[in-house]
Parts: sequence; structure tokens; C-alpha cells
Amino acid sequence: MNKQGLFFAKAQNKIGIVFSRPLIVGDPLAHTGKKHPVYIRFLEFCQRKGWDVFVLTRKTYLGKGVFKGGWAFEKKRKNKFELTKEILKMDLIYDKTGGTKFPPPNEPDLRIVDSQEFKVFCWDKWAVYQKIGEYLPQTFWVGNKENLAKVLLKIKTDWVVLKPNNGLKGIGLFIGPKEKASGFEFLKNYPKYIAQEFVDTSRGIPGIVKGLHDLRVVVINGKIVWSHVRTPPPGSFEANVARGGKIKEVACSKLPDSIKKITRRIANRFHKEFDNPVFSLDFGMEKGPLIFEINDQIGFPLWRMKARDTFLNELIKNFAQKLKKCNS
Repeated sequence: MNKQGLFFAKAQNKIGIVFSRPLIVGDPLAHTGKKHPVYIRFLEFCQRKGWDVFVLTRKTYLGKGVFKGGWAFEKKRKNKFELTKEILKMDLIYDKTGGTKFPPPNEPDLRIVDSQEFKVFCWDKWAVYQKIGEYLPQTFWVGNKENLAKVLLKIKTDWVVLKPNNGLKGIGLFIGPKEKASGFEFLKNYPKYIAQEFVDTSRGIPGIVKGLHDLRVVVINGKIVWSHVRTPPPGSFEANVARGGKIKEVACSKLPDSIKKITRRIANRFHKEFDNPVFSLDFGMEKGPLIFEINDQIGFPLWRMKARDTFLNELIKNFAQKLKKCNS
């Protein structure tokens, strides 16, 4: 530590996992609930690599990988976390804040998982369609509500899906008959919408799920490391867990070859374009697989899930790869 209290020593790489929580005394991972022990295990894996590990908040970010305070993790400590108000310089940041407010733009030298460029891309559903539209349902730009009637005339399916272009967790989503869509009110916070032709997943995926579904595959280092299927509650088409959907782990070996093939193509493309990002793809199976969404924010597996350590170890490899670039 130098005279200004800034940690610049390079003896060990410093890894920071960043959330949006305030900088207060206590367990900075308390909000992770059932996944808390998985996060602790992950921090322990980081320490095994010889890295110093911190849990941080974007509220104290000063720029260029520097934070004014955070929680130092120490496995041997009884409470595991020690709050410090020191100035902390990170070599790599793992962003778990959600949204696109962090990190600030125009920090090209910041090493982060995932990059700001990739986050903004994933949040822009129209940009996603323009880049990989051949794997998505037929999609149209709506923009403001006043354009909806004209766009609905282009939809060939009897039902339509309306999504906020920058929405999250199924909020502001419409799935239903076209004749009812015109009466749907767009969100005030996210008034720009897209419209997609409806994909009927009611036939399920043989050997995996019966009926309506949303199959998520998680990609780290260009390969599928974890997969699960979500099913909607009775009377709903929304499988998002935040909207009442149920989740079941799926062995990667059971995934249809068609889904593996599409995932491999996209992973190869993103690996080069977005610095080996960590992401997931949500699929629905009709006549063949179609992608519903790309996600840059990946929730950790539950402790009981079989792919838990595979997921964590691949994340460690991703960090190591980015640190190698940083230190070379």
C-alpha cells in the first residue's frame, strides 16, 4: 500500500465481485439467499488461485478499477468478510450489478466480466436480432405504442409477443392474440418495444420437458457448462422464475444437437467479438430451436445442482484468461 492508501502491489491479482448494495458492515452476500454457499465456494476457488478476493459495490467506484472501500474475503475468518474503507485497486472486476449503469463508458483498459459493450448489446433486443436474427423468431421494431397497429399487420402468427426493447425479468411482456395486443399498455420506463411472432413450445422437448418451456444454456469459454429448463405456472406463458416459473436442471449431454450446434456458432462469434463473454441463451423448441433471449447476467446454480462446480471452475478459467491478457 502506498502513501495514499492505494493497493498497487502486484504480488497477487485482486479480483472484485461488484454488486449495487450499500457499503455497510455485515455479510455483503446476504442477499444471495439459497445461493449464498455457492458464492462462498466460488470465492474460495478464487483464493486457491492465489488471488485476493473482494466483494464490492458500484456506489464506491472511483474509475479505472479503483474503489473506495469494500469487503475483503478471508476463508479462515469466522465471519469471512472484513469491511475496509481503504482505496482498492482491482485487476479484474466481475460485474453482478445488473443494468448498464456500471461500469461507466470510456474505460477501455478496465478488465471486466462482461465488457460494457457486450452488456449494452444484450440489453438491446433489436441489436441482437440484427446480429443473429436467423436464430430468433421473426421480429419487428415497434418503438412507441403509436406504431403498434401498423406492425401487427406484419405478424403472420395468430398470437404475438411484445417486449420492451431493454426490458428484464419478463416485466412489461405481452403474449397473446393479436386482436388484444392493441389494447396493451407499454411500460413508461421502457416505452420502446419490439414485436415477435409467437413460438408454440407446447410440444416440449423429447426427453427433457413436456409442454411449454424456456430452455437456458449457460456458455463460458465458448462451451455449454450448465443448462436448465423453466416452465410457466398454469395458465401462463411466462416461464421466468421471477414471474412464478419452475426450474429444473438439464444434463448438457441430453441437449438436442440442433441447440448445441447453434450455441457453438454463436459462442465462436462472440468469443472473438466480445472478449470471451459469460452469457446464456434462452431457447424454445417448435419445429426447431429458436432463441428467445441473450443474457449477460448469469445467476449462480443452486448448491444441489450437479453442474455447480463445472460452472464455477469454468468461471475461474475465464478470469484467469482475462488476467493473463491484462498482465502480458
